[in-house]
Amino acid sequence: MTELDTPRPPRSKTLRLWLIIGSVVAVLAVVPAAFMGMMSVMASDSGVNAWIYTFIYTSMTFPVAIVLGPVLAWIAYWLRKERLSWILLFLPLAWPIVITAILIAGPGAS
Repeated sequence: MTELDTPRPPRSKTLRLWLIIGSVVAVLAVVPAAFMGMMSVMASDSGVNAWIYTFIYTSMTFPVAIVLGPVLAWIAYWLRKERLSWILLFLPLAWPIVITAILIAGPGAS
């Protein structure tokens, strides 16, 4: 038997449903995330600090993650890499966690 003769496992219907939901949520979230990224530059008005610039860069890359996450997850789904697809689909959720951690641990938090 060759590699072409072996049957491929079926794609997960649950993953497909979550990819559809994630894509719709990404489309709805990209505009507010882009607005947040554009407005985050105003945080530098409070002074020069590494935490502030980390917040700005994280906020500015959030819309990119929202767009690329589901797109790359669909590609991984098409390549039948389920675990990678799950990871890429939920990877943009790391940005709000990091932004929250920066705001909690950053300057002014005492």
